[in-house]
Amino acid sequence: DWQPGTQLSQVNQSAGARPVKVGADLYDLMKYTLRISEKTEGAFDPTFNAFFGLYKFKANDQREASDDEIRERLPLIDWRNVVMNDQEKSIFLKSSGMKLGLGGLGQGYGVDKVVADLRKKYPAGYVDGSGDTYFWGKKPDGTLWTTGIRDPRDKDKVALRVYGTDFSITTSGDDEKFFMKDGRRVHHIIDTKTGRPATASRQVTVIAKRALDADAFDTGAFVLGPEKGKKIVESVGLRAVFIPDKGVTMTKGLAKKSTPWGEVYEVEGELKSFE
Repeated sequence: DWQPGTQLSQVNQSAGARPVKVGADLYDLMKYTLRISEKTEGAFDPTFNAFFGLYKFKANDQREASDDEIRERLPLIDWRNVVMNDQEKSIFLKSSGMKLGLGGLGQGYGVDKVVADLRKKYPAGYVDGSGDTYFWGKKPDGTLWTTGIRDPRDKDKVALRVYGTDFSITTSGDDEKFFMKDGRRVHHIIDTKTGRPATASRQVTVIAKRALDADAFDTGAFVLGPEKGKKIVESVGLRAVFIPDKGVTMTKGLAKKSTPWGEVYEVEGELKSFE
């Protein structure tokens, strides 16, 4: 969406004016994205991009959206105002100023594409797409993969470790893109109902059969928080670890196990894809 010639940018540029025909890949991905929005009750919303530029996190260029800016742009954020035409394969944004973004799941989508290619050539391995990671097969010694979930307030500390194979694991947290202002943590995961950084979680990690699902649901679950997010994640057959202000909570399907390298949580049961 930051490159003016792409199909996604053309959809954004035509907001409120006309629908834009797009390729099958983008169309199918956007339909999937809207299903995520519905399932998470709008906690994941691709129209968040109407807020582009209101928050900045670079060390020498930090800003927080003002109350007036939020009031002006909040009406533009509503996934239900994205019109998909299956016959024409077109996307239409109902209001001028609306803007789609795929930042909440684009990395996971890319990881799945790379993994599909590599699995044809290699019996085991992993792909790390800037934190969106997929593991398959077994290590050379026959053991499964172990990956750590970092403590969001201490980068040198591991909160817990996950053990298994043939899964993707991704994390959304308030500790990567943020700055402190008046004692508050201003971060990049926005609650689309308020226009302000979500506060129900510090960090959420989702484990799924596909990186696309893990990437999308970790964002939605982060905004929703442990109580509501846990129910939604479990309802679609995924696993998740929530780190709110205090403690750690997790979904069903993660069983504590002692190993020669310490305590881990093994992924149990069948991981499903969200269709």
